[in-house]
Amino acid sequence: MARSRDCALPMAQLEIPFDDGPVGDPCWLTIAEAADRVRCCERTIRRAIDSGALRAGRVRGVRGSRGAVRIRAEDIAEWLFAEDES
Repeated sequence: MARSRDCALPMAQLEIPFDDGPVGDPCWLTIAEAADRVRCCERTIRRAIDSGALRAGRVRGVRGSRGAVRIRAEDIAEWLFAEDES
């Protein structure tokens, strides 16, 4: 099912395709990898996710662990170069 990029979905509802993309360029990044890619603090990435400015998906944890957050590389680029709406 295709979804619009403008659609604001909760993290739990993002579809995560499991294609790896080109070797050496992962299509899904951790918060640390995303922060390193755009040279900012991990907290900045977390704030952007919490505010809804940056799309992310949550990978479920097992046996009570909280899981992990994954961010698409193209969503990082869109967030970084987005026009300020204020």
